[in-house]
Amino acid sequence: MSKSILFVIFFSISFFDCGLFYKGVPKAGEFCYVLAKPPECLYVDFESKKLLWNGVEYVLEEKLRMDYFFKSNDELYELTVSTINRVELKNLTTANFNKFYMRKKDKFAEIPTPDVKHE
Repeated sequence: MSKSILFVIFFSISFFDCGLFYKGVPKAGEFCYVLAKPPECLYVDFESKKLLWNGVEYVLEEKLRMDYFFKSNDELYELTVSTINRVELKNLTTANFNKFYMRKKDKFAEIPTPDVKHE
């Protein structure tokens, strides 16, 4: 019986430590839509809930843990974290706007400065 208890304890510790219940947010970084030439990039700081996109800084409103919203030109956008290396940007006002942005490697990423701060 003691072996089965040890097995359950070991399994529980291993299962909870594997990342399935990770409560943090991805580190800040630059993400690019590579299907555009030149690639279209955005910068997201998940901890401070800020997005720099097209030279404008937006404050992200968090709906769920990895689901954010912001408004630009009276249109509602959703930014969803698919993985720590991929985000999806959807325009909820316009039906045909859905782009996946891939994280740039740290050695190539740069922190852009906003031209305009969106209110």
